[in-house]
Amino acid sequence: MGPLAGAVLGVVARAWMRLISDDPEFSWSGTIFIIGGFTLFGIGQSIATATRRRARRRWTLTIARVVGAITMMPLFVAAGSVMLPTVLGGGLALTRTNWNRVVRWICLAVALLPVLFVTKDLIDSFGWSLHALAGVIGMLAIYGTIITAAKATFAPQLDGWRLRRWIRNTILVVLSLPVLMLVAGNILK
Repeated sequence: MGPLAGAVLGVVARAWMRLISDDPEFSWSGTIFIIGGFTLFGIGQSIATATRRRARRRWTLTIARVVGAITMMPLFVAAGSVMLPTVLGGGLALTRTNWNRVVRWICLAVALLPVLFVTKDLIDSFGWSLHALAGVIGMLAIYGTIITAAKATFAPQLDGWRLRRWIRNTILVVLSLPVLMLVAGNILK
């Protein structure tokens, strides 16, 4: 079901892109890339979900989660790159129930920044209209579906093993800086 669900989501995402575009002319190669990327995303998330249900060893689930993360990357090419913090922050806020509540709220705040940026852009382009409202609702539906579908990739492995605190903090800082720079660059343009 994963590849089919991913392809359907890709078609819906492409229709949404046409709705919010100022210049709704699209190429077949771009459309095929987008639908193919979403299909790959569906495959990766179905692998992560199936492995999470059946895995007996930590390394098998780790590999499946890495596959899930890698197959998510085509969704964040070109204009889609602005929504990477939304999916990453929203996915972590939703699934990491073992994290401190403040950290989860920070992840949610990071997730909301691009949503606000795109909403502002839609209102600037189409004014306060049903067109802009449909664009915002479409964005929330598509990216909410992506976050929900990626739960198996984002969810922690609850087997008692933990990274050392200094390694975890280093990874968090290294991953946070480019995301924050991307968001700040898009907002301050």
